[in-house]
Amino acid sequence: MKAISPLIAVVLLVGFTVALGGIVITWLSTLASTQTTIVSSGTEKQVKCAASSLAVIEVRYPSGAGNGFVNVTVRYESGTEILSNITAEVGARGSLQANTSTGTVSPGETRVIQVSPANYPPELVSARGFCQSSVSVIGECKSGQPCMKGS
Repeated sequence: MKAISPLIAVVLLVGFTVALGGIVITWLSTLASTQTTIVSSGTEKQVKCAASSLAVIEVRYPSGAGNGFVNVTVRYESGTEILSNITAEVGARGSLQANTSTGTVSPGETRVIQVSPANYPPELVSARGFCQSSVSVIGECKSGQPCMKGS
């Protein structure tokens, strides 16, 4: 049985290496292009949503330890993009309850969201909305601030 000549072996090895290099370069080029597109899209959303500001302007809750709803009034203070899925979270003495408002909110609009917390009075109330479906815009009201109002 005869072996292949060293010259043919070198030619085959060089050809295989060049072909493999071409495949790797094509794959890396496609990967870089895809990642650039993804990062560019995320950056564009961040820029569009940077001016968005959500504020918890009033938190109304029952005085004492009674049962009832906490009414969280949220205002979309500034921005140019529509916010969706506005969620109000009420935290008191280690418990956290939330409720999400359906629909969208435009700049300047106000929304009241009712939350039924386990404990009173609320210590921290936060509101979160989503700009461009993925960028969080957050506002909050803490115990002792003028926005907290027992009834």
